[in-house]
Amino acid sequence: MPQPTYFLGSSTPAGFVNSAASFLEDTSVTAYILKGTPGSGKSTLMRKIAEAFEKIGTELFLCSADPDSLDAVYIKEKNAFIMDGTAPHCADPKYPFAVQTIVDLGAAMEGSLIRERKEEVIRLTDEYSACHAGCRLYLSAVSSLLGDINSTAAKLIDYRKLSSFTERTAKRLLPKKGTQTAGRLLTRQLSAVTMNGYSTLLPSDTEMYLLADSNGTAADIFLKDFSAAAMKKGYDVMVSRCLISPECTYEHLLIPELSLAFITGSFLGCIKAEGTKKAVSFRRFYRTEEQNDRRRLKFDKKAAAELMKEAALTLTRAKEIHDRIEEIYINASDHDALSRLSYKLISELRGLC
Repeated sequence: MPQPTYFLGSSTPAGFVNSAASFLEDTSVTAYILKGTPGSGKSTLMRKIAEAFEKIGTELFLCSADPDSLDAVYIKEKNAFIMDGTAPHCADPKYPFAVQTIVDLGAAMEGSLIRERKEEVIRLTDEYSACHAGCRLYLSAVSSLLGDINSTAAKLIDYRKLSSFTERTAKRLLPKKGTQTAGRLLTRQLSAVTMNGYSTLLPSDTEMYLLADSNGTAADIFLKDFSAAAMKKGYDVMVSRCLISPECTYEHLLIPELSLAFITGSFLGCIKAEGTKKAVSFRRFYRTEEQNDRRRLKFDKKAAAELMKEAALTLTRAKEIHDRIEEIYINASDHDALSRLSYKLISELRGLC
């Protein structure tokens, strides 16, 4: 059974933004917040948990800065959420032990071995922070350009034609339900800024439609209206927003109950139509641009794409530095203690009702 995979969050002009709040603020969710240094075993522990509960259904949340690492795991049947709570996530319990529990992986670390390499740790940590500061500057410029693209493209949309298409699509794809209860709007992040640029995780086992919209503006309007229609009929909707956009831009949409997904393919990320049920061209919902608008959109997209490449390069450099920091801490970690902690936490999770 494939495990649904998302990003927990992404680098943005304002720093790292994640979707953990939707889990941590829900008092029905039992949350475990892992605290520890790089190399203390947080991702390894979450991998073991994911493997232990794979058969009953789990959701995996990847680290956008290092897609080989996990930021969180959600066990649906246990309604349990396990996440990395150290920087840049910086999560703390609101209801300690009653709802959220801190799991300290630092207890298995030999501090004296770290202090022997104090100067190296300080230098590498400062270099790592500088890389992310540089990434934020590039993304700030990208965000400004996205705002200009959106405002320019919005003037060109044929709103009546787009609205008619949305109504027809909702009528065709959203069966009536025998319930009067409105559906919920949930957050699941499918796109993020990574070392490979702006990356998107495509959902598996879904009827997937690719919305081919270079601007992303008409697709945003369609997704907002379609999600409203779906929730009105009682369906829970998972939305993935563009976290570097200055506005609340809907980028992708999932309706798990219908195994239905809409994925926007804009200039930011190259998404192929392979595996999709249908590629829908949104070009038809834009009036022909005047020469000035065409030139402006072309410039904005080219500049944003180049800046995104630079942001990705800074994340690549940050990952190289992080790996060196991690190596220092791994060598000071008590791996036997981590194994015992893993066994204890998995046993506790199995005991949840």
